[in-house]
Amino acid sequence: MKLVAGFVLVVATTAAAGELPPRRKGPLLAWLKAGEYRATYTPEPVVRPSMTAHGANVRTYFSPTLTDDLRAGSPSFRRGAAMVKELYFSGTEEVVGWSVMRKLRTRSGRSGRGWLFYETLDGTNRGVFYGRGKPVCVGCHADGTDFLLTPFRP
Repeated sequence: MKLVAGFVLVVATTAAAGELPPRRKGPLLAWLKAGEYRATYTPEPVVRPSMTAHGANVRTYFSPTLTDDLRAGSPSFRRGAAMVKELYFSGTEEVVGWSVMRKLRTRSGRSGRGWLFYETLDGTNRGVFYGRGKPVCVGCHADGTDFLLTPFRP
């Protein structure tokens, strides 16, 4: 019985880890291009006008952990919470780039160092915004609930 329980725990841990955006730029971009997040993340209902500097139109996907935290009304999200924002710029059909947030620490800190930020405006890693507590990202996201600005709640 202990062997089966241990196997179930390992499988559950592996599945949860596969749902998280990779932490390194190369694997993260490959994961985004493959659309891995679409299998388990909760999407906003439709592409919508952006409220910030992410281009004209966006659609955000919420990880299972972030979805659970939002449904519970948590003012601070757990480590492993993540979101992917598809960037459409002036269109509504073709994804041109992505913005990603992944919670790395339980506490975000005032400077947002508990979050890993990533944004590609052209679907490549040339000129990408990337890093923990990235000032260009934190500058806007500090006004959100634990750095999350998106108004949609699953």
